[in-house]
Amino acid sequence: MKLKEIAAKANVSISTVSRIINNQGNFSEDTRRKVMDIAKEYLKPGVAPAKIAGLSYTIAVFVPEVHDFVDNDPASSADLSHLKEEFESHGHQFLLATHSRGAQMSGSAYRLLSDNKIDAAIVFDPFVEDKLVDELMRRGIPYLVTNGRRYDRVQNYIDYDNRKGAYEVIQYLYRLGHRTIGLIAGPEDHLVSLNRLDGCKDAFRDLGLAWDDRHVQAGAFDPSHGYQAAKQLIGLRSGITALFAFNDIMAFGAMKALAEMKLKIPKEISLIGFDDLKLSEYMMPPLTTVRRFRYDISGLIVTMLTELITNKTISEVNISLKTELIERESCAPASVKA
Repeated sequence: MKLKEIAAKANVSISTVSRIINNQGNFSEDTRRKVMDIAKEYLKPGVAPAKIAGLSYTIAVFVPEVHDFVDNDPASSADLSHLKEEFESHGHQFLLATHSRGAQMSGSAYRLLSDNKIDAAIVFDPFVEDKLVDELMRRGIPYLVTNGRRYDRVQNYIDYDNRKGAYEVIQYLYRLGHRTIGLIAGPEDHLVSLNRLDGCKDAFRDLGLAWDDRHVQAGAFDPSHGYQAAKQLIGLRSGITALFAFNDIMAFGAMKALAEMKLKIPKEISLIGFDDLKLSEYMMPPLTTVRRFRYDISGLIVTMLTELITNKTISEVNISLKTELIERESCAPASVKA
């Protein structure tokens, strides 16, 4: 019986079950007793409660030192929440730690490594020149990279094909007649943003479009950057007819900027995002965006990371998940623009 089944029967959260079974956290005696009574019903004689979901591992999830996922990047926040729930549903301990972009071995990430407290690691939203992956490999710690990966280097990853997703955005806008496209990119030193930028460059090259660095505004994955970047790109007066924001939250900020400039979407300018947040289809107009294929990536990460820990015959894990362009009403052919 898995932790999620115990949680359903006890009418509590999965994390509550995990913490009670592992003797963590403060809970009422009634809640603790109810969970343990249900758990013990399914235990074989002599089996410890902590082993109810199989062997329990300590998994560290490393995120960038400077991040604000909860407020400004709900897609990443949701990914982390799903990962935490999935690991805890299998009885594993989930540790969230931060690391910096430099080569210096410091911060909570390296303290965890030095203390030998973890069985495996996930590097979430890695930096372009991320030293943490090299350190994990040097120490022989099983790991997976997600939400941004290297396309030019061997590493273990389970990730969406952000590069191809961005490539298809430019192809789509080109088919609509757009030839001058502004890009609202994420942070320059984050791989997920670089992956999407490289996808755009690939498409520009294949379509014979001229690349202009002035048409790229990089910054944080938040609405304020989308707002400022849209104003700066339109202010160039370079004939930009479409904007591609590297996530939906930045596209929302761009919507506000375009409204203030009295530019109608999509009649006067097309706008497209990335992630397909639930809110995107309720915007005015509904936002065209890239959906990360509806697949249980968290369950896949847990399964494969466990395999890397226990199965010493696996040398690499390379899994690339599809993206899908979702057409709504924020894009139109360039030829019909006023």
